Formats: sequence, structure tokens, C-alpha cells
Amino acid sequence: MQTIAYQLAEYKITEHVHGDLWWESHFGMGALKTGKCFIVGDILFIKPSDHTGPGFLKGEFLDRLHLLPKWRKTKLYCTSYKIYECESGRIKPLIESRCNRFQNDPIRKKNVATQKEPAKYRCLPVENKRSGELSYKLRRFEIIERNNDELLWKSHCGGNSLKEGRCFISGNILFVEYGETTQSGLKKTEFLKKLIQLPKWKKTKYFCTSYAIYYSETGSIYRRLEQYNKIEKEKNTQKNIVRHKTHDSTTKLEQNHLDAAVEKEKFKTLYIVCKILVLVIMKILAGIYELISKVTRALAGKLVRPRG
Repeated sequence: MQTIAYQLAEYKITEHVHGDLWWESHFGMGALKTGKCFIVGDILFIKPSDHTGPGFLKGEFLDRLHLLPKWRKTKLYCTSYKIYECESGRIKPLIESRCNRFQNDPIRKKNVATQKEPAKYRCLPVENKRSGELSYKLRRFEIIERNNDELLWKSHCGGNSLKEGRCFISGNILFVEYGETTQSGLKKTEFLKKLIQLPKWKKTKYFCTSYAIYYSETGSIYRRLEQYNKIEKEKNTQKNIVRHKTHDSTTKLEQNHLDAAVEKEKFKTLYIVCKILVLVIMKILAGIYELISKVTRALAGKLVRPRG
């Protein structure tokens, strides 16, 4: 049987000719764990091990693993997860297919107490006219779709508190990210009353609320919300830099105008001082000239006086 093997972190991924995917990993002292994989969207899901057997020592296993080409068929991989069906939440086998769909995997039942929606509310999503957001119901979650394709969720967590977070879609799964608790004046009964009036979420067949996703290339954990916050922080930093540059440019321009005004005032003062100084010098020279003239006329009068 023709197979192709790949390296993914410390997993050996084997792809069979008919499309089945299997994984192997070192375990204990010279043992191997194996199991199935399946692809959804851009994520390789690694199912729990279904077989343990003899293998190599860890060093030998890793040496052989590093000789294999790296797995590049998905950007991400997921090692633990809980996937539920959006419609019913009942235990039901998933679709089995060779490419980019689930293989047989039981869906865990989600224990959520929700009331049955009245038929008159099974309609279009509720739109918030002020923000342009669309709201849907997914079990105990309110899914909010913004006009920039951003997805958010809300859920009541008792008292007057709400839990809120972000979502993202990969393949046919809605991934519900970790949320934060916020204070709200909305009671649980009020929240549920609003929730049952919303149309059901039908944009994905499944949803996932607990998972660990990693980058296939580096093995580092994939935290989409932190990435979003990092991007927003970088955007704000760039805005602050532009704002500071603009402020600095404006300040510099104002300083240049101020310096020019000071220089102009200095020149004006210097001109007045020089003008006064020239007038004083001219007056002094005129006085000296007049004095010299008087002395000269007196001497000339003595020299021309007749002798008697």
C-alpha cells in the first residue's frame, strides 16, 4: 500500500493512497501511540490514540522523524477538542469522507437547558439597527455577526454577569474562543427570554468550545484573540506614532514661526539702535565741526589784525 509520511512537531503523519490519515508519536520507554487524523478547513485534527505498541527510543524516533518532509497541507493542527452538532447536540457520527471532512467521531452531547423557540420567531436574524449587527442563537450562546465579518459570542454565567468573547470559522466548525466575564444588569431569565427569540445559527454544522490549536510550521500555540489584540495594539501604536509625528511637525512649525518672529523683532530692535547711534554720532560730528570752525575763525582773525 502506497503511503507518504510527514513530520508534524513530534508526530509522524502518514497519508494513505485512499486519503486516510494516521499519526504516530513516541510514548513511554520505547513505545508508540497511533491514531487517526482528519482535516477540517485549514486544521488537522489529531484524534485520541486507539493503539499502543512497541517502537523506538525517543532519540531514535526523533532522528527518523527529522528525515521526513514537514507537514504543510494545513496551517494548523489540533490535539484536543470537543465538537458538538449545532442543531441538536445529540451523539451522532460525523460525516466520513476522504478529503477535508470529518471521519467517524462521536459528537459529545451538550447539556444545555434551552426552551423551544416559538414558531413565529423562526425567521431572519435579529438586526441591531444602530450597529448593523446580526444576532443568532446557538444553544446557550448568542452569536453576534458584525458587518466587518467579525464574530462575537455572549452567554449568561449567573447573577448579573455575562461572559463574552470572539469566534472564528474553519471548515464547517464555529470555534468559540475563551471569553471574559463582564458585569451586566441583565438577569439570566431576561437573557434566555431574549435568546429564544433569536433564529438558530445555521452557518456551520458544528461548533467547538474547548480546543488546543497549534501552528503546523512552528508548533507554537494559536491564540487568535491575542493575535487580534496584538494587531489592534500595533495599529494603535502606528496611530500614536503618526499622531506624535503630526504633533511634532506642528510643534516644529510653530517653533519655526516663533523663532522667525523673535529674529524679526531682534532685527527691528537692532535697526532702531543703529539708527539712534548714527544720529548721535552725526550730532557729535556736527558739534566737533562747529567747534573747529570757531577756533579756525578766531585764529584767522588774530593773524590778519594790523600792527600799530
